[in-house]
Amino acid sequence: MDKRIYDYWAATLQDGYIGNLIDIVGQAGGAEELYRMSKEQMISSLGLSARLAGYIDDNRPDIFVLETNYVRMAERGISYVNHSDNDFPDRLRSIPSPPYGIFVKGSLPDPLTPSVAIVGARECTEYGRLMAEYFGDRLAKEGVQVISGMAWGIDGLAQGAAIAAGGHSFAVMGCGVDIAYPAKNMVLYRKLCENGNGVISEYAPGSAAKARKLPPRNRIISALCDVLIVVEARAKSGTLITVDMAIDQGRTVMVVPGRLTDSLSVGCLNLLYQGALPATSVESVLEQLNLHAPGHAMRKIPMGTVSAKSREIPEELSAVYDVLTLEPQSTEAIADAAGLPLPAAMIILTKLEIDGAAKEVWPGYFIRRLELA
Repeated sequence: MDKRIYDYWAATLQDGYIGNLIDIVGQAGGAEELYRMSKEQMISSLGLSARLAGYIDDNRPDIFVLETNYVRMAERGISYVNHSDNDFPDRLRSIPSPPYGIFVKGSLPDPLTPSVAIVGARECTEYGRLMAEYFGDRLAKEGVQVISGMAWGIDGLAQGAAIAAGGHSFAVMGCGVDIAYPAKNMVLYRKLCENGNGVISEYAPGSAAKARKLPPRNRIISALCDVLIVVEARAKSGTLITVDMAIDQGRTVMVVPGRLTDSLSVGCLNLLYQGALPATSVESVLEQLNLHAPGHAMRKIPMGTVSAKSREIPEELSAVYDVLTLEPQSTEAIADAAGLPLPAAMIILTKLEIDGAAKEVWPGYFIRRLELA
């Protein structure tokens, strides 16, 4: 029997214990030796607490079950990478509580290619959507890998834009790599599992998504990147946990500035006040990566001048289009600002939405829909 199966078993313990399993296994003399130890031996010989020894003992399946799960994992296209393997990411070796092993569906990031993590709010604004897609798209086109957590909102938008641009993206999950979480990102998940992209987790296949698993996985997101970019974050946000971990790991933290009046900008503005670098353009990120645009002079695009593609808006629609902004406005307010009767304004809004120039963000409230130039 392949002795690697015991390392696989040790890694499955990460589902309920994120500590230094590497040290514990090393003290036991190896994963197979730990597997064969009784609870009492773990306490007396390894000095483990009764609770931890009990957890390991309770999660020691019969060898036949262990072999079956290991074989099925491979049959489903999931690979296991042990911390001692050559292809285990070096960036993960030196972080606090490094993973004993990771599970991968698809590919691992190229260690020689610059990587940026893009994280932020799940319920983002249209401005946040625009910025996530802007950085995801442009960085991917410069050959930068985009890493995030596949969460709804900023994370998924940035990763989707990177893949659409022909680049590579990698998701670090707070569940098994065989689970698309959140389910509404299923299309993105499928794209991440192919064509040089990847889904990564320290949790075993089949491990359900739980809130307690998200903070530990954030240390892997930050470890795998060179630069962490924050796009929209509240004053108290899970995103800030990733920022703290990135700082502890010596990563560069950059922040997309937001408006003073937006609650989703408070966390970002606080980070800037504390010394984070402003992400004012893709060039500003490339400078931190010590990269230059290949084959041409880099065009600096200050954040304030990022604009929509020029649209051919018919004159009869322009009165309504001109009053739309990224702030949601009611149909009544739009009609008043455009100087039109409400029914006429609603007809124009419908036409603009069909043309992709406007978006109804919730019933009766519209914004201008921007597309990056």
